[in-house]
Amino acid sequence: MKKTVICEYVGYGHPDKVADQISDALLDAFLEKDPNTRAGIEVMIKDNIVVLGGEVKSTAQIDYDHIVRETMDNVCYPDDHHLSGDDIKVINLIGKQSPEISRSVDQDDGIIGAGDQGFCVGFASNETEDLMPLGAYLARKLCQCAEDMSHTFGPDIKSQVVVSYDEEGKGHVDSILVSTMHQCSLEKCREILSDYITNNGMGIDMHLFLQHFIDDKPDITINPAGEWHIGGSISDCGMTNRKIVVDQYGGYAPVGGGGLSGKDMSKVDRSGTYMCRYLAKNIVEAGLADTAKVELAYIIGQPQPCAINIELNYFGKSADMLSNTTPNLAEDLTVWIREHIDLSPKGIIERFDGLRPRFYEVTRQGHFGHPDNEVEKNFRMFPWEETDIADILVRKIGIR
Repeated sequence: MKKTVICEYVGYGHPDKVADQISDALLDAFLEKDPNTRAGIEVMIKDNIVVLGGEVKSTAQIDYDHIVRETMDNVCYPDDHHLSGDDIKVINLIGKQSPEISRSVDQDDGIIGAGDQGFCVGFASNETEDLMPLGAYLARKLCQCAEDMSHTFGPDIKSQVVVSYDEEGKGHVDSILVSTMHQCSLEKCREILSDYITNNGMGIDMHLFLQHFIDDKPDITINPAGEWHIGGSISDCGMTNRKIVVDQYGGYAPVGGGGLSGKDMSKVDRSGTYMCRYLAKNIVEAGLADTAKVELAYIIGQPQPCAINIELNYFGKSADMLSNTTPNLAEDLTVWIREHIDLSPKGIIERFDGLRPRFYEVTRQGHFGHPDNEVEKNFRMFPWEETDIADILVRKIGIR
């Protein structure tokens, strides 16, 4: 069936992403001193005022003011924005976690119940080397391209990619939009970015570039509203977790009701969503489908999910052969996952080293779409991107 999918991405200087980074920088500071911290930290930023909210349960004491100011310094807005660490005002409204919620999470015998009800989604596609869907992959690459030239542009950047799919499931890039702050002239901004896009300054796989930028000949638009010199929280208010679709898969998959940032891994909004991506990516890496969507649903206080849903799509001939050979593949995968993967918050924390403070970098670099290479295996910044069970899935569930 023909369809059109639209995806956007935002740079780390977008005010909503700045709020996400502050939330996760504070979470990291707590985890550094107390790995068992329970946190749900929300941030609002407007002009040079940063308001902190949410709840925390921790034995640690942190310097909120210093962490917020350091995070703002790392965004590197132009001096005339007055958004450096020295320029901002911090209002702290963070309270303690409700004892009623606390006792449903940290239970006897080390059991960790879900910190809230939650509907979590993961998605993977073999369209790109990172097993992200094409539109989401390109939208992110476009923002990162502009971020790499922040001295010419600025940290507040947005991109949008429109991909149409034909009856055979093949994607075609119809249009590309980039809007960015710029410190050069508008004409120079458009010239530089257009050149980077049309000459693969993004560094994407050459096959993808030839197919989608040479063959597809997409319409490319740069800063259609004209000059953009005023960005960040001066031009727009920022809120934690307002970019949950950007954080995940754009128009390719639904998202749950909760965001990812500012939350420790006892909260399935974060841990369950990471697990869903891990499962979906391994299914696709195993060659069991061209695209996979995995959904988990949790009940507050209960460790195991109350529902698992797996949806697979096949487009190539080999996948057609596979689907005919294993007609109950999604059901078989569901049974195997329930029997062999601990889907509880505690199990996910253990699999992904979830008590380690690294979430500021995770939200700054993007939660998903990272390669499973030796550097990543050694550092494990994004362990939910690993494909270590793909071979097992092929042996246990693949073509028999």
